Amino acid sequence: MKRFTLFLLSVFVSSFMAMFAAPYGLLINGTTKLEATPLSEKDFQDREQFLVSCVTLNVGDKVQLTDFANGATWMSAIDPYGEYQKFSGGKAEGHLICNTAGSYDFYIKLKYEDDLVYIGPGQNCGTVTPPTPDPNATYYVTGSAELVGADKAWSETAIAMTKNADNTFTHTFSDLEASIVYRMKITNGTWANNWGYPAVANAPVGVAGDTDQNIVFKLKTKGNVVVNFNGASITLQGDFSNEAPIKSSVPAECEDVMLQAFYYDSYRDGAPGDVLINGKQLGNTKWNVLLDQSGEIGTYFDLVWLPPSGKSEGGTGYHQTVYSNQNSDWGSQKELIEFINRMHAANTKVVADIVINHAGCKSSWCDFYTQNFGEYGVFEPDASWIAKSDEVNNAPDAGDCKGKATGPEDGGYNGQDNYGAARDWAHAKPEVQEMMKAYLKWMKNVIGFDGWRYDYAQGFKGKYIDMYNSASENYFSVVEFWNNDVSGYLVDANWNTMAFDFGTKYSAIQGIADGQYQKCMGSGLLGAGLSKFAVTFVDSHDTYFGCEAGRTNHDEIGGCGKSMEDYNKDRVLGANAFILSMPGVPCVFYPHWAKYKDAIGKMVLARKAAGVHSESKVSDEAGNGFYKSTITGKHGSIRLLLGPNSGFNTTPQGYTLAYKGGNFAMYYTTTQAEVPVLSITPSTIYKTESHTVEMTAVALSGNPTIYYTLDGSDPTTSATKKTYTSAFTINGTVTVKAYAELNGVKSAVQEATYTYQAPQQTPLTVKFLPPATWNKVYLYTWDGANLGAWPGMEWKTKDSKGWLYHVFPGDVREVKIIFTNGEGEQSNDIILDQDACYEWDGSQEKLSQNCSLSDIPFQLIISPEGKVFKTESLEITMSTTGAEGTPAIYYTLDNTDPKTSSSKKQYTAPVVITTTTTLKAYATDGAKETDVQTHTYTYETPQATPLTVSFAKPNDWAKVYLYAWNDGGATLYAGEWPGSEMTQQNSKGWYYHQFDASVKEVNFIFNNGSGTQTADLWTDADVCYGWENDKAVIIDCDATAVENITTPTPQLDITQPMYNVLGQQVNATYRGIVIQNGHKYLR
Repeated sequence: MKRFTLFLLSVFVSSFMAMFAAPYGLLINGTTKLEATPLSEKDFQDREQFLVSCVTLNVGDKVQLTDFANGATWMSAIDPYGEYQKFSGGKAEGHLICNTAGSYDFYIKLKYEDDLVYIGPGQNCGTVTPPTPDPNATYYVTGSAELVGADKAWSETAIAMTKNADNTFTHTFSDLEASIVYRMKITNGTWANNWGYPAVANAPVGVAGDTDQNIVFKLKTKGNVVVNFNGASITLQGDFSNEAPIKSSVPAECEDVMLQAFYYDSYRDGAPGDVLINGKQLGNTKWNVLLDQSGEIGTYFDLVWLPPSGKSEGGTGYHQTVYSNQNSDWGSQKELIEFINRMHAANTKVVADIVINHAGCKSSWCDFYTQNFGEYGVFEPDASWIAKSDEVNNAPDAGDCKGKATGPEDGGYNGQDNYGAARDWAHAKPEVQEMMKAYLKWMKNVIGFDGWRYDYAQGFKGKYIDMYNSASENYFSVVEFWNNDVSGYLVDANWNTMAFDFGTKYSAIQGIADGQYQKCMGSGLLGAGLSKFAVTFVDSHDTYFGCEAGRTNHDEIGGCGKSMEDYNKDRVLGANAFILSMPGVPCVFYPHWAKYKDAIGKMVLARKAAGVHSESKVSDEAGNGFYKSTITGKHGSIRLLLGPNSGFNTTPQGYTLAYKGGNFAMYYTTTQAEVPVLSITPSTIYKTESHTVEMTAVALSGNPTIYYTLDGSDPTTSATKKTYTSAFTINGTVTVKAYAELNGVKSAVQEATYTYQAPQQTPLTVKFLPPATWNKVYLYTWDGANLGAWPGMEWKTKDSKGWLYHVFPGDVREVKIIFTNGEGEQSNDIILDQDACYEWDGSQEKLSQNCSLSDIPFQLIISPEGKVFKTESLEITMSTTGAEGTPAIYYTLDNTDPKTSSSKKQYTAPVVITTTTTLKAYATDGAKETDVQTHTYTYETPQATPLTVSFAKPNDWAKVYLYAWNDGGATLYAGEWPGSEMTQQNSKGWYYHQFDASVKEVNFIFNNGSGTQTADLWTDADVCYGWENDKAVIIDCDATAVENITTPTPQLDITQPMYNVLGQQVNATYRGIVIQNGHKYLR
């Protein structure tokens, strides 16, 4: 609060309340002072109140708060109710501008770091004389291309209005289409004087304003719109829509509960925070993992927030590179869409993490990938799309990009407008705006997301959030604005988004952790009366295990890296009880949910039973060792008792216990009969012999019974219904219908269909048409077939039309593949379970309909091809492709020609050999035949001693882990990722691991447990690896390990600019992870 800062520089104040004895008031246009009258009562948030009544203002008048004692001026947060829409500006600008002439009452509400101004209509102010239009003026209507034409769009002199006899002005738009959103303003011929939505008198439902104060309207039926203007106010006549023309992204009285379904780096096992819960690791949260939890998630949560889902520079994904490629370390686009569909089937909406403040580049500091959003547009960003304040213009290592960022500034807040670790988009540039609108429309309408969580929103003005939300018409929006005071941002965003309530996090949540329960009173957006716009939370990916991950934020409840310790249980659950009781939209953090599902689940159900919503009223009190509150919902209320002195052990009269911890309890009432919540394994297509179906039903007041049918009949009336007791398996295509019942109250019937699809019986074939820029093409495979270590098999076999193709052995029913040029460009992970053709689409692969799988030559496929084997036996399979009918395969094992030899045999089943053998074989379909293939399989005696793998640990690896598995991935020899820590060292310094004697060959990876790892390695004999140029290389085991350790080439220069992971520039004293020239260093 600015006045305190200035005041305390010169005056010592012995009592905090004495500060409010000074005269406060309004300063109009920098000259006119209006002193406020103190009111006897405080507001409900304990603010001192002052009133300046009957303030007569004209359009354009500037209003500031002032402290008459020292001359300080400022503007506080503005209450979103009352007459605030008739003003622009706010706290960030330090003033308000009147946009509608009239008389107003200003209520000035003062509290340290929590000021608020409420503007009401002037009461008992007498008659306000309306302004007299200038008889010599000319006024114009301007607006969007749909309204005034593309050639006049937003021209300040687009269409001259007709002057009437009374010096008012009129223009009629004829035959406007229904359902189109139109935008307009009135000017006097220059943008210096313009009138928009704040000047509209008595706006109907179908007329609204956007962040640029444009008048936005939509018609119900095709017709005319008459615009009238008297020099100050505007009236509109027309058959306007019964719905707002701009869909709000802030649901009214929202009863949703959200789950943040990830933590930092949880795209992999072993990330910081991957703790042990009830004997099992917390694990990763990739799409396929969440898919397995979709039924349970859908039972409790209305919203699921996912991490950045597009292609990025890697890891968690906060440096996106290709927005239009939704394949990432979290999983494939196909898996993502399947998860979203599962959530929608459970009536749960999905929120995307939108990272549009900044982006990663392609190969330099200023080149970008093509962004292809199909019908929504294709975009080719370049350096002119980067804000000119970006460090690319000054960084010594920017190369040819230095000085090329020319995009206009888009503002920002609290000095955070420049994110130092990536390129900043220039949101003030129309091309950037159109790209972001297309991106969000595509994410909503093609991928299926329902809402947005905007990352690093302080980096650009809030009005762009409103612009993008208005364009995409998403259900839900929340911004990450890391500041206790976000009200000014919400004003800039036209109140068209919610915000994470950091004020509540740092006051109430921290107070619960510290036992200072009085901090639960009046904190954050909740305390400011802005709960409708608040998303409350206990922890997030940014706070959880921040110190362990090398990040700078250590605000985890219970201490950094300590929230999941058992001794912090009451802190974590007490804080979750707080957010699940309060208004706003509570966001539960995945690790908390995973560990305390029973407790959090009961509290979620209690909130829903009472109908608590984002605008619920709260009555509360706090004191030494307690916080007590009653929260009123649509169907009942919540009684929350926190702290040892809260009386939490005593059930309040008329309430029922939802959950009680060691020093808190949540109780609830409800006027509605409790309906059980049922979840079923979602519908799917499966190719396995059988499929498992699970059902769960939950309720606060007991254990519901589940009834179901398998014959398509209605289980509420069918004689064939069964009682569910445990998971069961099905075969073939089956439709399950089920409902849950408790105390005579039934849930709605849910239905799921499980469709059996027989796996392809012919050998799998894949085709690929690579881009012309690839010098070589490789096919890398795993989980089903192995074509060698990365980058895999160099791919040269082409069909008659130039497509590369590969046919897998007949026993391969599913395999994972990647196409790559071996030089950094590659496809996403592809699961191949049926024949498919792919081509390259700018930055990723896409399924192609432009190739035929029938033009592959008739050929014989033998697997494996000739090799050395050390196992007791080797199985050889043979199949054909490109043939008509069922061809015959003939072979010999005695080195004779199978086309002429009397010892030839016809292939009917896999051939098993145990000694060195030469196989010769060919295939024929009667009309044509293949050439004879010859393969020699050489048996070698396996190593008699147990296999040992050794590694020379690099200097910058704190630890080294061994992850090892068999060829099919079914057996892990050193535990789940990242495997077992290697602690044994031999006399030469090698870290080593010796396998059990039964292991004759093994796949393995060395890694440091923090994201750095070798490629997939394989051996059937003792082997030693070193680390050179960021990759594993085989080293003579007789060498000393230390001699083979090399350090990475990049070196941190603390005299040059460096940034933390939030993109903030830091100095040489900073400790933690820093980013410099695209490399990360731990200081």
